[in-house]
Amino acid sequence: MTFVRLFCRQALLCIACIVALDMNNAQTTQAIAAQANPPKQQEGGKAKKQIDQLKKLKLIEALNLDDAAAEKFFVRYNTEQKKVDDARKFLDDAMNDLDKAKSSGNNDRIKQLTQQTLDKHKQLQDASSEMLRSVREVLNEKQFADFLVFEAKFQEQIRKALLDIKRENKKDSIKK
Repeated sequence: MTFVRLFCRQALLCIACIVALDMNNAQTTQAIAAQANPPKQQEGGKAKKQIDQLKKLKLIEALNLDDAAAEKFFVRYNTEQKKVDDARKFLDDAMNDLDKAKSSGNNDRIKQLTQQTLDKHKQLQDASSEMLRSVREVLNEKQFADFLVFEAKFQEQIRKALLDIKRENKKDSIKK
């Protein structure tokens, strides 16, 4: 077994435990679940980093990457994912501006911000497409298919885990 696989199995267990413990903190859970709430971003930053680390470890395992392939993959993935994250932040900012402008009644401003929001949405789509194209270049067809399926399922698994933790916290608080 390669070093990456041995490291991944142990690190995966450690990170999963750390994330689970951090998720028990209701504020951290709320910060991740409500990413649109900027004051809580700092609180959720630690948990987000841990989830990102968990995602990377699970990607190595799901794509069956050796050390060299993992390094090559993550150079591309990290670069492109940053662009996607930036585009998502710009879209969120544009949406927030549009939401605030709705109550102003200024139709010209609303029209302008609506167009900006549509432009930011297109930029996010373009960044996502570029990430997929770039990552595809360093993976074989099976790995790329595994990557697409993983990306689709990972966010849903995280969402479900957060909901489960939230339910457990409610049950625990009711018992007390």
